[in-house]
Amino acid sequence: MPANLTAEAKAKWNKAQQAKTSKEKLLALQEFLSAIPKHKGNERLRAQTKRKIALLRSEAQAKRRSHGTATERILQRSGAAQVAILGMTKVGRSSLLTAVTAARSVVAEYPYATKENVPGMLQFEDMQFQLVELPALVPGSEGRFVFQEGSVDIIRTCDGLIIMVDLSADPVEQLGAILAELGHLQVSTRRSESNVIITRTRSEGIQLFAAGRLIGCTRDDISALLKGYGISNAIVRTAGNVTLDDVEDVILETNLIYKPTLVLANKMDLAGASLNSTRLLGHMDSKLPVLTVSCLTRSGLSDLGKRLFEILDIVRVYTKEPNASHPSPEPFVIEKGTTVGELSRQIHSVLFRQFKYARIWGKSASYDGERVGIGHILFDGDVVEIHA
Repeated sequence: MPANLTAEAKAKWNKAQQAKTSKEKLLALQEFLSAIPKHKGNERLRAQTKRKIALLRSEAQAKRRSHGTATERILQRSGAAQVAILGMTKVGRSSLLTAVTAARSVVAEYPYATKENVPGMLQFEDMQFQLVELPALVPGSEGRFVFQEGSVDIIRTCDGLIIMVDLSADPVEQLGAILAELGHLQVSTRRSESNVIITRTRSEGIQLFAAGRLIGCTRDDISALLKGYGISNAIVRTAGNVTLDDVEDVILETNLIYKPTLVLANKMDLAGASLNSTRLLGHMDSKLPVLTVSCLTRSGLSDLGKRLFEILDIVRVYTKEPNASHPSPEPFVIEKGTTVGELSRQIHSVLFRQFKYARIWGKSASYDGERVGIGHILFDGDVVEIHA
């Protein structure tokens, strides 16, 4: 159901999005909340806005508490993709990170040993994934287990998730508790029938790359909707069956955020693990991919990079200068379905504006060196030579 926001409310939302500081954003969101029309169709939007306000207040309080102490280490994204490792205490998150990366996380016999987000780099062929071990979920109210402060932002912004469960305990119960808490964060492990990504740019107006169908709306309708929210420069990518409401959900951040997810079932070496593994696989019934491992014996861990590459829906392409004999040794890692035009924009906006044609070697080409246009979709392993 559309929000039916007034022009004033839309302007206040855009003000909140453009805020430079947390204090400015908090004040702008409070103004926006007061401007949201109070009807049933806006209940989700009001609840989401209240949650954002509460998070900003919580962050401000945490900063005040830490005043005069060492500041929290800022986690820098690195590698082809960032994948967060979630789980209850003592499931083996630290052991996993230590086993597959050069990171040295705290592996201890006592619970809740990990106190902050710990990153490590997993090498897979000619690329790396940044794995981030998050602190374990902790008991909350009403029997729930909740994510600790500092984990939420990583979960909502990372490229994918690893949910670790312990096969020496009840893996179905563990998984259910974690999925329930992800739901409270509006994070989904199932891909929606519609997918909309809006990336703000500094210039070049609103550009729409539509795969699938637009239901009950046109490109002009989407452009008008964005401009109504004060967004005049953006790249909009759609896939599946997309309505105007789906686009508005993304603008207002009330949509479910899809995260590709791998369930990692650990401690396969322990007694009773095989039976629990069979129970877990029967429960999943192909809903989510499952990899059974033992961090102690390292059984199954060699498949982790490949499984992550598969679920993240990414491909590697290699660029080549015209007349060069060999392509670049390091790939560009892009989403499946990315076109030559989108790749040229990622390399440089001038290259995109001056694009003439490209030559392709690889799976997406009908023959080596095929000449293609800006809308050609790239496959994994392709070599691209862009002419401008």
